[in-house]
Amino acid sequence: MSGLGGAVLLGAGSLGAVELRRRARLRRATSRSFVPAPAPEIVATERLLRTLDATDRALRLDLALRSAGHRLVGTGGYVIAAILTDEGDVTLLLDRSTHVPSAPWHLGAQGRWRLDAAVDDRTLIETARLAGQPCPALVHLGALLRDGGAPGAGDVFVDLEAFGLLSIDGPDVERSEIIRAITASLGLSPVGETLHLVTHGLDDTTDLGGRSVQVDTLDAALDAAAALIGSVPAAGGQRRTFELRARGVGGEAWEPAIVVSAAPDVDGTIDREVLAMATGGRGLAVVVGRPLAGAPMRLTARADGWMLDPLGLLVLPSGVSAADVRRVRDLLDDVDRSLPIAAPSTVVTLPLDPFEEAPWSLVVRLLGPVGVSDRDGVDVIFERGKALELVAWMVGHRGASTRSAARAALWELDVRDATFSNVVSDARRALARTASPPAGDEWIGRTLTEHLPLHPLVVSDADLLRARLDGARGRSPREAIAVLRPGVELIAGMPFTGTDYLWPDAEGITSSLVVLATSAAAELARQHLALDDIEGVFWATGRGLAVLGGHEELIALRMRAHATRGNLAGVRHEWEFYERALDADPWSSGDPSPTLLSLRRELLAG
Repeated sequence: MSGLGGAVLLGAGSLGAVELRRRARLRRATSRSFVPAPAPEIVATERLLRTLDATDRALRLDLALRSAGHRLVGTGGYVIAAILTDEGDVTLLLDRSTHVPSAPWHLGAQGRWRLDAAVDDRTLIETARLAGQPCPALVHLGALLRDGGAPGAGDVFVDLEAFGLLSIDGPDVERSEIIRAITASLGLSPVGETLHLVTHGLDDTTDLGGRSVQVDTLDAALDAAAALIGSVPAAGGQRRTFELRARGVGGEAWEPAIVVSAAPDVDGTIDREVLAMATGGRGLAVVVGRPLAGAPMRLTARADGWMLDPLGLLVLPSGVSAADVRRVRDLLDDVDRSLPIAAPSTVVTLPLDPFEEAPWSLVVRLLGPVGVSDRDGVDVIFERGKALELVAWMVGHRGASTRSAARAALWELDVRDATFSNVVSDARRALARTASPPAGDEWIGRTLTEHLPLHPLVVSDADLLRARLDGARGRSPREAIAVLRPGVELIAGMPFTGTDYLWPDAEGITSSLVVLATSAAAELARQHLALDDIEGVFWATGRGLAVLGGHEELIALRMRAHATRGNLAGVRHEWEFYERALDADPWSSGDPSPTLLSLRRELLAG
């Protein structure tokens, strides 16, 4: 057995992030007085794991699997195992030898796909980015000793889901250490972020990644796994989950469920159920720590190593003892443990004054269909369309509202003085008919200069929203909601909807209003989420998404709101909505946001 030093190559890649997690916590701990030194055994474990950092090798294997998965789409083929050397050579064992690879892959012995170490990772990225991770149930079994009848080299990985069932037959102590290593590998594997783990007959320290569900019987484990994968087998139809993940079908991750059972004695009825359920490629895999007749994959102890059938590979398995796992578990617990907090310094916080909206009489609506209305909601009726456009332009250009600037913005060609004067007069009269200006004033001032002033009591909905967004900052969630919600209610859609104005896009005004509207909607949604007001989250984000359908932060807030309710179907629905928005956007590359993708995995794995 190779012990902790050889345990879980894929898991070791994740464990290399332990130091990063610790430093991130230290950077955030600005109010903490001191960092207590961890116990010597924890320090020793961390040093050992950092020397075993296999991040580069795990990354290469991940890229290789995605690259091959993309090339196998539509062929019906799939990867069943992989061999990775220290130098970076990758060999993929496929379901059959008739699949023909394309560059940079080439055909090796026995119809296997080979990737030379000389092939740079950047070459793989070109195709790897087009596919999802097709083998989340990939697990590191150990070092290759012999391949068929010839000496072998490298580390052996098998896709448990491809076979569906692995039985392990050998001495009790070694068998237990192999099962423990497989479980720890699945819990920490960076390629298995979406899988569900169900254990039977293992203690709770084995699950290092916090992904497992523990049950008392194998029957209960199978029921739990069936519930976790849900409708994956039916939704996939006749296609294997390998291809579904490689294609990225339906925005799903097609999360598999892996059952690991260490119990030695199980009745034959359950064995028949295991063989019937674990058919391979349908979202379920089972590992049993005993011989099981009819198992499609078997790891059997021999005098010269452990034989992996039906692949004909002789391996030296990776195995860890219970003490090894406890040491790693203690390290992870130490990283997650809250550090002592220093006594807070005395800070005098002054209460914020109640928010008061600036006075106004007429509002120009820009956040949606353009229009003007008074405080009672009565719309201003303009005789000329250019008069409305002039008012919309003036409300956004108070500091530079001149006659020449207005004429240049509203007309592509030079316009007669009389025409422009008529437009200004129509705008002035229409505003005055709906709401009388203060005594002695005009809504649009009369001057003998270039200056074309708009009265301060004529404001835009963007002005009102911006003031409320600024006024909500620093307040409690309830106060912030009371201030911000009336402003978000003004959002009616994409700015300047239904118009053909040229100046908003040319001057970047549309973009700035989109940012304002989505920022305000997101801030309001965050405050509702802080109060567990889920309906408020959906209302606020709905307003923002009416402006920009694929806004990542708004989608993320809706996904978190669904997850708060335990509604994983809702999380998936929001993800599908996001993917449709990406596809509909002609300026989008079609690639989802890594941050949003990570959030999806986090919520669905939780």
